[in-house]
Amino acid sequence: MNASKFGIGQQVRHSLLGYLGVVVDIDPEYSLDEPEEDDLAVNADLRAAPWYHVVMEDDDGEPVHTYLAEAQLSGEPQDEHPEQPSLDELARTIRQQLQAPRLRN
Repeated sequence: MNASKFGIGQQVRHSLLGYLGVVVDIDPEYSLDEPEEDDLAVNADLRAAPWYHVVMEDDDGEPVHTYLAEAQLSGEPQDEHPEQPSLDELARTIRQQLQAPRLRN
């Protein structure tokens, strides 16, 4: 099993396109249906590395769910993004939920 570089609730950037996003789930390896031949996932090394479910915003500010390889992402050092406050809030909410104690029956 591969260790993931990013965690749930972490803000990341698409390495090529520069889009800001928030990690909402992690797969230890590519887990969607078989990729098409022209998909990035056709590379066996990329399929074996962690893949991330990331929420980003489209040009209209609407949330978009994406599925990206670890190689496509870089860490985001800033916590505040005045241009995209909804992604800052999403990241904070996810991190708070992960830290909240859970009650057991």
